[in-house]
Amino acid sequence: MPTDQDQYRKIFGIFMEEAQEHLDTLETGLKNLPAIMADSDRERITAMYRAAHSLKGGSAMLMKDVPSLSSINKVSKRLEDCFKSVKDTPIKVDSTAQTLSNKGYEVIKNLITRCQSGSGLSPQMGEKIAVASLPLYEKLENHLQTLMSGKGETKPIAAIPGATAAVMKVLKPMLQLLKKPPSTASRQQLLKLSLHLAKIGANVEPWQNLIKTIQIAIKNPKNSHKDLAGTVVKELQLAGKLLEAGKASAIAPSAALQQLASGAAAAPAKEITIPADPKEVVKVLLKTFNKKQLQAIAQLLIKQIKS
Repeated sequence: MPTDQDQYRKIFGIFMEEAQEHLDTLETGLKNLPAIMADSDRERITAMYRAAHSLKGGSAMLMKDVPSLSSINKVSKRLEDCFKSVKDTPIKVDSTAQTLSNKGYEVIKNLITRCQSGSGLSPQMGEKIAVASLPLYEKLENHLQTLMSGKGETKPIAAIPGATAAVMKVLKPMLQLLKKPPSTASRQQLLKLSLHLAKIGANVEPWQNLIKTIQIAIKNPKNSHKDLAGTVVKELQLAGKLLEAGKASAIAPSAALQQLASGAAAAPAKEITIPADPKEVVKVLLKTFNKKQLQAIAQLLIKQIKS
């Protein structure tokens, strides 16, 4: 006879399967966002709204038993709010709305991917990621409201000629530092270089917000130079091009950068090697999985042995 825990695992598995389907719906919709938002047929934008709504509802049902799902509930609710405000009103999507919507999706996808991984998602890590992303959703919702009001795209920020070259000039010494082992001195040097970056778009708020987020990520001792290089460099290169093209309003910290700033560095998938010595196997399992996961593994093994 199935136990309550068996039933719970079954329900959690169903939620994760459905969560992937909802992610697919959101991803497909975002690829065609301008056409969807401008289309008089609201079926597709409604589908995106329902996907976010379902993620919110499903996570709410399970987060008492899985506290880490609280973060998915929180961010899916904010994305639902964004789509709710425009799902019945066609609008002309601009580059800012597209960029912010994509970044909002990245946050949810990252949380769900972490939940599905072998190491899982701790409530503390989930909360850090969710809290760091809330300003992003607020910015998206406000911008969609502006578009819906008929005011169109916000007042463009003047292009900054030579911004790309200026960014690359600072990036070169940053890259040299990031190739070396991390130290207090190297982090201080990186922070000094970031001040030069701030001057490139001195009066451009989105650029300044990006630089501040990068500075927080640099200060975080949990972030390795490899983590910083993989995210910060790409972020600055793209933002520099947007500055030069007069599209600074589309600049916003990515989900990956927000994680580094919050101390939630992305957890790469781990390949587990099983030793020959049973005692060593136990050590590997204890190091790799949490208590709840170990209990589930033990029950599965017992069930398999008895079958």
